[in-house]
Amino acid sequence: MVLRFWSRQDKNQPADPANDSALSHPNNDSSDDLSEHVEIELCDDEQGDWLAIELHEWASETRVLLAQLLVADGVIHSWQGTTLLANESSEAKIDALIEEAQAAQARDLDPHLPQTAFEMTDWNAGLQTELSQRLLAAGVPHEFDTDGDLVCHEDDEEHVEVLIEELLARCIDAELTELDGLEANNLLSAMFEATDRLRRDARDAKGVLGAVNHGERLATTATPFGFSASAWMSLRESCGALVELLESDEASDFAVRELASQLRDILQRLV
Repeated sequence: MVLRFWSRQDKNQPADPANDSALSHPNNDSSDDLSEHVEIELCDDEQGDWLAIELHEWASETRVLLAQLLVADGVIHSWQGTTLLANESSEAKIDALIEEAQAAQARDLDPHLPQTAFEMTDWNAGLQTELSQRLLAAGVPHEFDTDGDLVCHEDDEEHVEVLIEELLARCIDAELTELDGLEANNLLSAMFEATDRLRRDARDAKGVLGAVNHGERLATTATPFGFSASAWMSLRESCGALVELLESDEASDFAVRELASQLRDILQRLV
């Protein structure tokens, strides 16, 4: 999928969102459940099921507002970094408070600021809706113009690109194998050990066998909970490249050690 963007100063201004709310807010269905807005996992303990709601894509101001709303509404919860933990019995109330926090942080585009448009070629309505939800959660002013292109401020261009990359990486995840947290951690540790061997000796038998076996598995593994999808996709590609290099008859020992060393450094930060 190719994304192209240009300065809005060189293009006609988008349609007035007040006259076309479906373009400025692709998803106006108030019946959307919580899972369509944030990532959720269930955690078991002695007191029942708990929701682990990942809000790392939200602007810090929006998370602060949500925390204030939760306290004011008496919802028992805690935070683990940017992850909200709360009992499953409070899901409906949290859903409503999340929508309230998002709505409060929603901002319109400033017509006096330079704008950029991203061409949404091949994006279906569902994917555009999910992107709009992520931008809304992150507090990024945006709208879709009459051509279906995404319009935002030039100052937000880099942030929008990151969110788009993350969303597209999540789409790829849907076709890959899912592992639980322990399985993913064990796989990362095994790959780290293999690359650590190869960075010192490109012909280490255990290193070669481990890198091929574990690398092939990592290359087809979906992003585990708590990891950035775009960063995990980059890891998958590096693992695939190392496997391909090891299986090549023309690969030099230096190239193997170099790539293994780079991958080992990445894995060290994850295990």
